[in-house]
Amino acid sequence: MALDAIRSMGVKMLLNKYFADYGEIVGVEVEPKSNQAVLQVLLKGEKAPLWLQVDYQVEPDAFVVVNFRCEREWITSVLNRFLSGKRFDLSNSVAQAAVNMLF
Repeated sequence: MALDAIRSMGVKMLLNKYFADYGEIVGVEVEPKSNQAVLQVLLKGEKAPLWLQVDYQVEPDAFVVVNFRCEREWITSVLNRFLSGKRFDLSNSVAQAAVNMLF
C-alpha cells in the first residue's frame, strides 16, 4: 500500500537523523493498529542488519516508547534500561502533525 511505503520512508528519514552516530536504519515497517514498528538496523562495524521491534504509544501531547526487543539480548537490555518509558513532547503542532501522519 502506498501509505505504508510513505509512512515507512518518513520514519526512516526522521530516525536516521538521530541514529547516524550508531549506524543506519535501512528498513522500517510501522503497524499503527498494534502500536509497533520493526526496524532493520545496520550498526557501524556490523556486516548484516539486525531487527529491532519498538512498542510505542501516541498520546495527545507525547510519543511514548514502551518497550524494545532485538535479536541481540544486550541491545534489548540497554535500550529498555535507558529509553523504555521515554516521553517525547508533542506540544509543537508541527511535531504532533508529523507523528499523527507517521504513526
